[in-house]
Amino acid sequence: MITKHPWFGPKRIGWGWVPVSWEGWLATLLCAAVVAAADISFGITTSTSICVSLAAVAALVVVCLLTGKRSG
Repeated sequence: MITKHPWFGPKRIGWGWVPVSWEGWLATLLCAAVVAAADISFGITTSTSICVSLAAVAALVVVCLLTGKRSG
């Protein structure tokens, strides 16, 4: 973890992370905004929109890995 406090923590049930600080919520909302903007701007089924959305989600996963608390 590269921060003093975790932005994301492990889910109680299942696999993945959930935001546990305002920074985590901001990163999650920013990712959702980028996906929504890409869908509105380029059309929901265009390859550009899909690529932008995948890049945004991949960036969020990297942020989760770098700032999240490891389970176990």
